[in-house]
Order: sequence, then C-alpha cells, then structure tokens
Amino acid sequence: MRTAILVGALIAAVVLLPGSAASGRQKPKPYVLTAFADIGTVYWRYDCGRHRPPKWSLGVRAFDDAATTTVTYRAGASRRQRTLQPGAPIAWFPFSRELRQRLSLAQATEPRTLYGKVSVRFGGMHLVNCWPYLPPRFTATLGTKPNS
Repeated sequence: MRTAILVGALIAAVVLLPGSAASGRQKPKPYVLTAFADIGTVYWRYDCGRHRPPKWSLGVRAFDDAATTTVTYRAGASRRQRTLQPGAPIAWFPFSRELRQRLSLAQATEPRTLYGKVSVRFGGMHLVNCWPYLPPRFTATLGTKPNS
C-alpha cells in the first residue's frame, strides 16, 4: 500500500512539474545591468543548465520619452544591429557563450548625438553570473557630440 502511494506521488510530481523545473533549467528572467541617461535601460539574463556551459544575453529598452536609438551588439564574431523605438519592449540579443559582449548605442536628435557604450565581462567558473545576485562586471560610458 505504501509503495503504491509513493509511486503515485512520484508520478504526480513529475507530471505536474513544469518542463523547465524538471530539467533543471530556469526560464530566463531579465535583470537590470545599467541605464543610460535619456536613452534607456540595459538588461542581462542567463541560461545556466546543470550539464552544459552557461550562456548570457543582453537586452535594451528605450525610455518612453527617448528618441529613436540605434543599438549595435557584438559578441565574438557575431554582430547585430537594431533600431529601438521609445517605449517598445526589451530588444533582446541572442544568448551567447562569449565571455565579452558589447553594446553601442547612438541616438541622434537635432541638437546633438548621444552615444552610450557598455562592455560586459561574463564568466570564469561555471556558476559565475548564473544568479541574479552575481551580476557580470561591466564598464559604461556616455557622451555627446553636437550636430553641425
């Protein structure tokens, strides 16, 4: 009788657990990395499984009152470019195992062009940057250039 109850409970647990919890994977959740004045917020997320190397992703969301912004993403040989509209959802770049990922942001308005750059260094040991309380190291710069 006890064996039947134990087997029934085990089957119920496996059937009722979501696929991500059963496999040890977490659904990627965004965490704030930094923000650029008058441009928007830069986010990071991780995908760290038990039996595979970790991967990370960067994303950007333009502020509601910002101007249209061009974002260039670089990680290893990969390069992608996106145009952000104010208030649009987070624009995510693909997950990558590259330990160094960079974003360049450019926002041109009539009086000036605003530039932002962030260089992110992930990694080291397997579980580094695989928890929200262990964010990656990064450097960020912000500058302007008057338009002629």
